[in-house]
Amino acid sequence: VRSQADDLRVELADFDRLREGALSTFEAASLEELATVLVKARIARGWTQRQLADKLGVAEQQIQRYEASEYRSTSLARLCDIANALGVIVAQHAELKPSA
Repeated sequence: VRSQADDLRVELADFDRLREGALSTFEAASLEELATVLVKARIARGWTQRQLADKLGVAEQQIQRYEASEYRSTSLARLCDIANALGVIVAQHAELKPSA
């Protein structure tokens, strides 16, 4: 229980830092982590889901669905649209895993 409380405190502190604009660089070690980066970027910009939806010309509920599903079924083209709308610059680095 203590560990969960500590984790929650860290998450709340991170959220506060995002809302204050104290964070502007986010790490993503995989494409799967891009979803977290996009949500953090939206919060850091001080945008609501509605504001992002308006920028993209979609319903607010669509942004809610994207974020609730961690952008799992979202096309790469739409992810690029969202990143561009948020002003997120993505630096790519690809590495081939060694053969097993």
